[in-house]
Amino acid sequence: MAQQLASELAQFSILQPLSDDDLQRLQQIGRVRTTPADHLLMSERDASTTVYFLLTGEVRVFITGNDGKEATVNTLKAGSWFGELALLGDGLRSASIITTTPARFLTVPGPALRSLLIAYPQATDRLLEALGQRIRGLTATVRGYALGDVYHRLAQLFRELSVDQDGQRVIMNPPPQRELAARIGASREMVARVLRELRRGGYVDTNRQRIVLKKPLPARF
Repeated sequence: MAQQLASELAQFSILQPLSDDDLQRLQQIGRVRTTPADHLLMSERDASTTVYFLLTGEVRVFITGNDGKEATVNTLKAGSWFGELALLGDGLRSASIITTTPARFLTVPGPALRSLLIAYPQATDRLLEALGQRIRGLTATVRGYALGDVYHRLAQLFRELSVDQDGQRVIMNPPPQRELAARIGASREMVARVLRELRRGGYVDTNRQRIVLKKPLPARF
């Protein structure tokens, strides 16, 4: 079990510089957890004390407005880590995170992880790089909410989620329309309308298993 966990931890770039001894120490101070789908891992305004390393599965990051409506900020897959505010000192969680599939995690107290990483300049550099990427991603998300309309935000999300497959861009196992709507700050009805018009124009082919972007999406809707 320990050898399997060590192999799984190799997928996290900030942990790769650690020695074998410190990786073993990380396993000792951490805790492996298994959770079902739709399990709330953390809530906004919770104390930020623990860092999560996602070994298997997928989670959704979201924020909730005063009216109770949710907006999805991101989805994270195996190989992602989160709860980074626990590395920066005492504070409160800035978002909520829920599992969308069964998942396994290694949870590590923030102060203990910080004491390990600080001994490795390369790990610290990778940590700063990862935090910078997240700030840029959040900035792009905020810009999209502020400046883009529903169609442009949905088109941008499709570009982010799609992968190349046989010469086409494909989104495998796409989120349901309500989740797409939450992620771009729109209503499910508006997302359904945009998808209907894109299908009618021959731009996309959709089903529960995948969305195929058959040709470049139009500049305007």
